[in-house]
Amino acid sequence: MKIVPSNKIDYQIFIGLNDSQIYEKVIKEQEIIEMINDFFTRKKIDFSLLKATGGYLYQNGEYIIENVLCINIIDNKQIDILKLTQSLSMFMNQENVLVMRNNTMVKMG
Repeated sequence: MKIVPSNKIDYQIFIGLNDSQIYEKVIKEQEIIEMINDFFTRKKIDFSLLKATGGYLYQNGEYIIENVLCINIIDNKQIDILKLTQSLSMFMNQENVLVMRNNTMVKMG
């Protein structure tokens, strides 16, 4: 069994659930999860959605621990990742959204 590089790209989008001005959730977590699920279902895009907790240092020096959503999208050419993250950021009123782009590996054999 070998693990070899593939030509597929994995995008991970990390978005906090706290509003960047008041440092608290203003949108219910289940509401944003349903919105994300509905969006990807309508577009027929493969994705995974994970809930996590993370720390974030705001530009003003305020540090908080908050709930975070991580959206994984693997090798989808029909979606504009930057446009999606900008829309999520504006909707959630985020200071920043983390987007990671990774090359995937495939297990052979």
